[in-house]
Amino acid sequence: MYISKHSQSQLSVIVVSDYEANEEKTWKDERRILHSLANQDLDDPFDVILLENDNAKDSVPQDLYNIYPRFKIIFTNESKSAKLKDEGVKHVKTEYVAVFEADCLPNREWLRVLYDTLRQHKDFSIASGRTTYGHETMYKRCLGLLDRSFDNLGHAGETCHVSNNGAIYRTSVLKEFPYPDAITPFSSSRMRMKTMIANGHKFYFEPKAAVHHAIGGLNFIRDFRRNTGYADMMEHTKKQFYKIPKLLWERFKIECSDCLRLGPNYLKWYDWLLLMLLLFIAPFFEIPGMLDVIRKKNSIPLSSYR
Repeated sequence: MYISKHSQSQLSVIVVSDYEANEEKTWKDERRILHSLANQDLDDPFDVILLENDNAKDSVPQDLYNIYPRFKIIFTNESKSAKLKDEGVKHVKTEYVAVFEADCLPNREWLRVLYDTLRQHKDFSIASGRTTYGHETMYKRCLGLLDRSFDNLGHAGETCHVSNNGAIYRTSVLKEFPYPDAITPFSSSRMRMKTMIANGHKFYFEPKAAVHHAIGGLNFIRDFRRNTGYADMMEHTKKQFYKIPKLLWERFKIECSDCLRLGPNYLKWYDWLLLMLLLFIAPFFEIPGMLDVIRKKNSIPLSSYR
């Protein structure tokens, strides 16, 4: 058991659901992450604040309040996940704040490791770790490598990425840099990271901290990739059809590089055939998102991301 050297914590935790695949809210993700937070090996006390839209106020199951004693829900008229996170930050009075997406379960040492990381590395503003889909099946291993390894350095150190799934921040930085308004949280996250970097903020990656991201079937892949394609196209000044092959090629090269760099850490020897298949097929699910940008749609059709 970790023994804290600090008599009083300066850490708060914000939880927001960014993915709502069902018409009716089930609260399953929120229930799971509360159990995960209650099981953290950090002895310092910390409060957990869950942000949700007003429409969900009457559906909250009472057992949520019994999972972790320092827990509360704040309701707001915001519906986008980025704006819900920003709203949560307004209620934080501690020096540090961890922000999680509800479908991402931190390992038991997550809070302790990253909390200590920021306190020890005073020149860094944000710390985050690995994201995994798990290793139970070939499907999870392969997609975990393709979708979630881009920000895995393979070692602790400075990085240019902040995990939107779970990270610890100096609260002052979050209050200074709210999310820019965007159709998808994929874009708002990238835009904010670029602004933070331009203002001299540094990010730290610690592989000991890992979150287990929930994963669905084909609809989940389509949705994730469509949002990715949208965010990729939005980063280009000229948003035209002729950019699509170039963006697909850039994505393919990045993912090939990640597979060669980290494949042995993620895969079993017999996973590589499925990986090759997904490596060629998955990027094409990004084309509809690129077309959404070109056609100037004000939302991503059929997306469960908010």
